[in-house]
Amino acid sequence: MPKVSIIVPVHNTEKFLQACVESLTTQTLSDIEIVLVENCSTDNSLALCHDLAAADSRIKVLSIDKADLSTARNEGVKVATGEYVAFVDSDDTVLPTLCEENYNLAVEHNLGLVCFTLHKTYDNRADKYPYSNDGSVEFVSAKEMTTLNLTDKSPSYVCTHLFKRELFDMLTFPENIYYEDRASTFLFTAACEKGAIVNKSYYRYYCRDGSISRSYGWKHYRDFAYANLCRLEFINNSGLFSKEEMASVAAASADSFLRKLRHMLSKANTPEQREEALAWCHKLHLIPQKAHLPLKARLIRWYIRNFIV
Repeated sequence: MPKVSIIVPVHNTEKFLQACVESLTTQTLSDIEIVLVENCSTDNSLALCHDLAAADSRIKVLSIDKADLSTARNEGVKVATGEYVAFVDSDDTVLPTLCEENYNLAVEHNLGLVCFTLHKTYDNRADKYPYSNDGSVEFVSAKEMTTLNLTDKSPSYVCTHLFKRELFDMLTFPENIYYEDRASTFLFTAACEKGAIVNKSYYRYYCRDGSISRSYGWKHYRDFAYANLCRLEFINNSGLFSKEEMASVAAASADSFLRKLRHMLSKANTPEQREEALAWCHKLHLIPQKAHLPLKARLIRWYIRNFIV
């Protein structure tokens, strides 16, 4: 059994895949497996996956007939045999010590999950470090780790987590939506008895024009709103938080939900889109009354309550 399985969804990333896989095959922890999950590429990605696998026996290639990031991750987990699982997008790269240092930390302290940080690399400006990069480690309970996730004080990206394989016996990633990690990583943190936050940027996230995170349309606003709606429903129904705690934990998700819901209402182009946006206006009861919202979010909530529902 390898110590770490690394799942890499591959979709039309022929230009970047070689660099991505090289950052994995040169990991200082050699006892790993790399699962390349090619999903409906129209470029030469599939052939390149097979070439890379021929050069390194630790690489497996899985081809699926659905172009969806979460589906690729879920299918990759099914064939993964590692004790822990990590995820890397095929147009990104990681530090060579990612697996070794985080795996050793997880095993030494019997952690269900390790969350580390990332930095963002742009074409025409300096790298951005949205989280601490001081190398410190904080051991946290499930509740503490989930609170940090839901309040955006730690990354919610799937690719900034090392998961114990057993977690996937209970949980999967939501399929057919963008921002699936925002809608799901808090479920994994809540399922762990304990975890760790490592303030070190192991992951280099490349921000390229045309990527999902830099594209905006009705579905993008809809799926981001949905992710925050999932968070609000969890905060209300999980039993993890007291009423007083809900007000502070829900603030970031409520703010984001209201802003994206406003865009859904203004950009709806079909009766179906308008109907879904209106239906979600009736979800405002999930926002705690004492949640500390910015002025703009409070105005959006007031407008929806008085003129929409």
